[in-house]
Amino acid sequence: MDIWIYVNHREDEIEETTFGLTTEARRLLNECDQPGRITGVALGPVSAPVLESLGRYGVERVLHINADGMARYQGEVYAQALAGTVQKESPACLLMAQTAETEDLAQRVAASCDTALVTKAMDFNLTAEGKALAIRPVANGYLFEDLELDASPAPIVLFLPAVLLDTVPTQETTASVSQVPFQLAADDLQTRTVEVIEAAPEDLDLEEADIIVAAGRGIGKGEAFGNVQALAKAIGGSVGATRPIIDWGLVEYERQIGQTGKYVAPRLIINLGISGANEYTAGMEKAQQVIAIDRNPRVRMFRFADLGVVGDVHEILPLLISRIEEHK
Repeated sequence: MDIWIYVNHREDEIEETTFGLTTEARRLLNECDQPGRITGVALGPVSAPVLESLGRYGVERVLHINADGMARYQGEVYAQALAGTVQKESPACLLMAQTAETEDLAQRVAASCDTALVTKAMDFNLTAEGKALAIRPVANGYLFEDLELDASPAPIVLFLPAVLLDTVPTQETTASVSQVPFQLAADDLQTRTVEVIEAAPEDLDLEEADIIVAAGRGIGKGEAFGNVQALAKAIGGSVGATRPIIDWGLVEYERQIGQTGKYVAPRLIINLGISGANEYTAGMEKAQQVIAIDRNPRVRMFRFADLGVVGDVHEILPLLISRIEEHK
């Protein structure tokens, strides 16, 4: 049995969610009680030593596909490369961590391979009878549904990042890295990249942002929310929000964090006027550093904070922005 995991990487570093996928892959092999291996598949430019390091997490081999036109993600190109490799090698399943990029890629590959696709998976299992079982949330996370699907051809499973465990290396081995040849059929492409426009930090997709300034109901509307945007701009962060802010129309839905929004893992997240309900914290618990500001010292958000500031956010933000601008 060959369990495949999709290697998320950025700037020649493997993202933490990929290591979490290795835990899921090992679990599947143990539960099936069959001899097998874990294979990583990486698309685009990433160095061999970085890929070899996956061996410390139990990955036996890595298939690396890189060709002209793959310097940046392009759905058609990446899907051609991945679908062709999946069809050729026929793994037991392909596991991915759900991001904006993998959501697009997985749909394309599943359609090309005529196979099942499970999104927002919280659990996934393979049975000896050739079935696959998955659990995912519905109804804004208040209910869960059980899915049963055929395990052939190889199903594609997108795991919610929040359910992927923090994984530490357990071995001192390296994975073997194989370069998979890929010839881009440019004439078959329906789209092409004309120009790449870099987003300003405050407009960056939340899943790509290193710094996030998140606003909750306690911020309110009007000038107060303008201070949130000003803080994000001052520190090079991206603006996120809880459901009430989205419902008020202050920011677009794509900036919602939580079970019904985005799952984020920034280096720093600053939570402003957010009580810390489970629906929200499930979406940001992978953040490396958490700052929370709220006037109520008993809000749940402080349980997750590395630094908690008790005070009126409407008084604190203008002073904080002013001090940052002075230092800049």
